[in-house]
Amino acid sequence: MDLRKIIRFQHESFIKFIYASVMVKENDVKAKLEDIAQFKYRHMLWTMQDAAAKKIKFDMDFNEEEILKLKLLKREEDLLQFLIDDLDNNIALYEGIDDPTINRLRSDDSYFIEELRELDVEGDITAFNEKRELPGVELDENSKSALVFFLMEEIFKEYELIIIYSYLKAHTDIAIANSAFMDLAYDSIYHLKRFAELAAKMGVLTLPKPIPKEKYENMGIVEFLKENIEEEMGAEKQCLILAEKIGNKKLSDFLLFISRQELYHAELLKRALNAIQKG
Repeated sequence: MDLRKIIRFQHESFIKFIYASVMVKENDVKAKLEDIAQFKYRHMLWTMQDAAAKKIKFDMDFNEEEILKLKLLKREEDLLQFLIDDLDNNIALYEGIDDPTINRLRSDDSYFIEELRELDVEGDITAFNEKRELPGVELDENSKSALVFFLMEEIFKEYELIIIYSYLKAHTDIAIANSAFMDLAYDSIYHLKRFAELAAKMGVLTLPKPIPKEKYENMGIVEFLKENIEEEMGAEKQCLILAEKIGNKKLSDFLLFISRQELYHAELLKRALNAIQKG
């Protein structure tokens, strides 16, 4: 059983499904794809934890060419088939393996394929058309540019945090830190989806890139946590600044909501830091 390869496949599936959930238009389809994305995240995490328990070193790379295929898809039905093919490829990877985690993955993926085949989708994919218009929202050019820049920056940052917090969770047995990393990862998944949803509506959705290994492998975890406490405080200020200048109440309220979450992230990081320093 090649756990490194299985981790990579779960990682790629998670990216595909969370992005697909913002690329489609129908709300029931969005909800189904988001559900599957959450499961594929858990699949990734379970296989990471299995590898860490067996002292198997793994990285968080993914096949960038495989993820870039999302940008080449023009129709929603093509996207749906792409996702079905992805799960088929996962199932093929499990062949001949009898293991509790892999048996769960196989069962989940087989069921998800049946659910996907029942979905009715149609229409063009507009998430990458660079139209830079947010339906139902009037923004001046300065506000629009500020929002687009913010979204592109935050989408990449949230993806990076998901991966780093997940990697840290898989490699710590300190309960308080483990819980904090899980909460932080789930909040970052939520933020990624909300920011990506806005970007997709504006036609400026950006795809993730693999993270340099030095950002999570053999890192000085205490130093990382201290730096990220400062970064979360800075992220709160960025949200507040944009909320003030955006000129739209609904968007401003959303950004204020996110800013308060960023503030709490700093608190979670402080708890993890204290727990790790106490050992």
